[in-house]
Amino acid sequence: MSAEELKLLDELFESCQYQDSLDMIEKLTDGRDSCEVKWRLARTVFFLSKQSTIDDEKEKLVREAFGHASAALDTDGDNFGANKWYGAILSEKAALDGVTERIKQLENVQKHFQRAVALNGTSDPGIWHMLGQFNFKLSEVNWITRKLINSVAPNPPTASYAEALECFTKAETIKPGFYALNLLYLGKCQLALKQPGEAKAWLERAAAVEVRCEDDRICREEATELLRKL
Repeated sequence: MSAEELKLLDELFESCQYQDSLDMIEKLTDGRDSCEVKWRLARTVFFLSKQSTIDDEKEKLVREAFGHASAALDTDGDNFGANKWYGAILSEKAALDGVTERIKQLENVQKHFQRAVALNGTSDPGIWHMLGQFNFKLSEVNWITRKLINSVAPNPPTASYAEALECFTKAETIKPGFYALNLLYLGKCQLALKQPGEAKAWLERAAAVEVRCEDDRICREEATELLRKL
């Protein structure tokens, strides 16, 4: 597959044309076995799962996406995109397998995110957003869940809201406005750090995003609700 075709796939994805992206990959006669195509296929199927409102279909698509991500990583374990999307989809797939499995995979998810950062953290905002979400969600667990994590995970990772904010800020610095949910989480981090003034500015931007996909809808709804409570 040519560099131009890969660029087109990325453009389709960035414009939320996930089905068109999938159709293009499925029509390929050359390059289907390359790592670059495999992780893009995983990414596309994963985002199609986000669009589904049917639980069984959503789960089926997540597991299919995980299979493609695993194949990409098996093809090239040092590939940036393979590590990035393997980590993201593993997190979602582990959640489907229950609380214990999700906790067991925390270290593995973090490992692949950090590997992706090491490979291409200077120019890709998305991996910083993923690492930010990982840190944020780990920071908001209650003490009961923390005890469970410490008892189940072999080397339980730790995180803070400040670390999450640093990741989301880094993502926004690389490419401002690249992803609606990054605006939302910048606001949520500021709220968690008791900085309502800074949070409001981010949440106002998040509440005004154009809705093109499910993540945009979630962003607007959550930001609007949080603004009501300020």
